[in-house]
Amino acid sequence: SSKAGLDLVSKTLAAELKPLGISVVAVDPGDMRTQMHQEAFPDEDISDRPLPEVTLPFWAWLIHQDPRTVSGIRYEAQGALWEIPA
Repeated sequence: SSKAGLDLVSKTLAAELKPLGISVVAVDPGDMRTQMHQEAFPDEDISDRPLPEVTLPFWAWLIHQDPRTVSGIRYEAQGALWEIPA
């Protein structure tokens, strides 16, 4: 699947870029209520999907992490389903 491919690419990039001090994180926000999603599926009712803003707590958490501890990890930042990792 494309998610598995993205996971592999992000883990590979994280390993290859680590010596340069560059971290790589993969983030899956889940289905969102966006114009791009609506244009891709014009006949689909996406009004029940969350707005992208629901992922803001995740991004606020992520930017305060040590990049060395989060590099190579795939996170699911899916609104109310997201919880701060222990």
